[in-house]
Amino acid sequence: MRLLNIPFVIITLFTLVGVTLGYYLSVNITTVLPSFFASIVLLGISWQRSKKMFKKGLAFTCAMIIVFIIFGIALVSTHNPKNDPNHYTNQFSPKDLQQNSYGIQFHVKERLKPTSYYNKYVVSIKRIENKVVQGKILLQIPKDSTSTTMDIGDTYTTFAKIKAIRKPLNPHQFDYAKHLNKQYIYHQISTPNNRLITTHKIQWSIFRLADQFRKYINVQLAKYAFTSKQLSIINALLLGQRQDIDQETFIAYRDAGAIHILAVSGLHVGIILLILNFILKPLDRGKQQGKTFKLILTILLLWCFAIIAGLSPSVLRAVTMFSFLAIGIQIRSKTSIYNSLFISMFVLLCFNPLLLFSVGFQLSYLAVFAIVWIQPILAKRYQPRFYITKKLWETFTVTIAAQLGLLPLTLFYFHQFPLLFFVSNVLIIPFLGGILGYGILVIALASIGILPQTLASFFGHCIDLMNTIISVIAQQEGFLISGIPFSWRMLIILYLVISTLVLLLQKYQQQRLYCLGASIASMIFMITYEKHTATQRQELVLFQNQRSTTLGILENQRLQIYSKDSISNKTQYFLFENYLTQNQARLDISLTPLKNAYRYKEQTIIIIDSTSIFSIKGIEPDIILLSNSPKIHLDRVIDSLHPKQIVADGSNYKAYIDQWELSCKKQEIPFHRTDKKGAFILK
Repeated sequence: MRLLNIPFVIITLFTLVGVTLGYYLSVNITTVLPSFFASIVLLGISWQRSKKMFKKGLAFTCAMIIVFIIFGIALVSTHNPKNDPNHYTNQFSPKDLQQNSYGIQFHVKERLKPTSYYNKYVVSIKRIENKVVQGKILLQIPKDSTSTTMDIGDTYTTFAKIKAIRKPLNPHQFDYAKHLNKQYIYHQISTPNNRLITTHKIQWSIFRLADQFRKYINVQLAKYAFTSKQLSIINALLLGQRQDIDQETFIAYRDAGAIHILAVSGLHVGIILLILNFILKPLDRGKQQGKTFKLILTILLLWCFAIIAGLSPSVLRAVTMFSFLAIGIQIRSKTSIYNSLFISMFVLLCFNPLLLFSVGFQLSYLAVFAIVWIQPILAKRYQPRFYITKKLWETFTVTIAAQLGLLPLTLFYFHQFPLLFFVSNVLIIPFLGGILGYGILVIALASIGILPQTLASFFGHCIDLMNTIISVIAQQEGFLISGIPFSWRMLIILYLVISTLVLLLQKYQQQRLYCLGASIASMIFMITYEKHTATQRQELVLFQNQRSTTLGILENQRLQIYSKDSISNKTQYFLFENYLTQNQARLDISLTPLKNAYRYKEQTIIIIDSTSIFSIKGIEPDIILLSNSPKIHLDRVIDSLHPKQIVADGSNYKAYIDQWELSCKKQEIPFHRTDKKGAFILK
């Protein structure tokens, strides 16, 4: 029996190629549709000439590949809300949105994790001034004593500016704007709570019903002696809401390699699927009707859990995937399980093609694929005699298989690897099914008001015990490897190494051994090449820092920082951590005082600070750096020193920077302001 049904693989993989091309090429729908219809015609002609699919029909195969690549491109284009004439970006110019304030009516779609200063929501715009429009934007509400939580579906009116979401201003920092763009969110509004006017209109949807049901559950649970930390974990484990988890707990789970436990996704849905298969196993003993009824009931209960868990994107993704997997398991064919995986991926991309670029989507499918493919191979290497050792070995092989599948992607996105991931998974995952089942029972009893306090207290103690175990593991800092530089080239090669290793374990062949050796050699070469490239990299960076002027010089994988003021550890982490990781560099622990002049690669830089002293004997600057809001007449400075470029960092007053920008524009001198353009880099 073939491991995979080839048509499903080709359809899905080349649709993925098309989605990728469509996203990066930004093809317009009017351009792609004629090509799509033409490729369909080509497919029909080639089908007539090919009697047997994929046997003698090379032309049909090529036509099919073209069709689904163009289909993937078309998916991206048709789902792009900017192609809708009613989208707000097509009704108002970017300049008007940036400069003017508007009356805006919207309803709440999703509550996001709050920051230290803002409560954040995704809202759907219904009207701007007198125009009926569509589109999603980010809403930020400053935290204060009067802040209230808004429910999904609630409709409000406010008066505010619609601003572009700011891109990162320092090199290699997380691009939140890009992250939101992949969810079709391009702008944000910030407004205080007292400027939000409720219209008492409700946008009813299944998401609203799920939110209200979840809110009711929380009200019922609050009647029992659960602490706020316990409630936040219950909300994460069973209701799909991680917004209320405190930062300390979140970091502990991350450092222990158990962050997946807090996200209702593939792990939780997979465990629930196994529980349902066990509970409904008696139905397998009957006729085919019993098996069919079991399948329908299993899928129905999975989707009921999805509604309870709030129908978040990760939950929808996981339940869709495992619904198809349930079909594959019912058929009892390994081929069907693989095909179910590919079909579910294809279906999800048809509804939202940009899911492909979601880290959660990638991690979910790679983890499941790795478990299905690698775990049976590892499990055969050892056959325990006793039940306990057998279960431990199963847990170990599942964990290793999942980690092998996720390792390259984890290193690429997060640049860290917890060595004690196995310990946390062995201690928690075997009992997670019981915790989830017990939690569902607690929620069900609390919802109808008959939950005994003893059951509630015991469940709370289970949550506390799990948190304690995770905290102890996370505190072993020596077992957490962080700051690992890992490029996309290394990502691809490491997957080649893992794939060839698994194939060799599956069946020893000399050719597979040679392939493994070649992939390992390629990995060593790439590590050496990137290390060499990093040693050759030299640049001067003026970081965007509002507190003080922060200048860095990178040489020989060492970043030397120059600043007049000390920099806190928190600010150092924010400014330099990702930059150091990407450049394979270390931070010089000594802080060098900022000087008034620098010479870097034949470029002379002088710094004019609050002392307003700019005349340095014998120095003709190429670049002038304005720092700490000097009270100068910039036109006179330019006439006196004749610089080639002016740079102003975040330590200056914004009004000063605006005035300097106008002066440079009048004098036709390049002006770089780090508060808008980001860090100034001189290579």
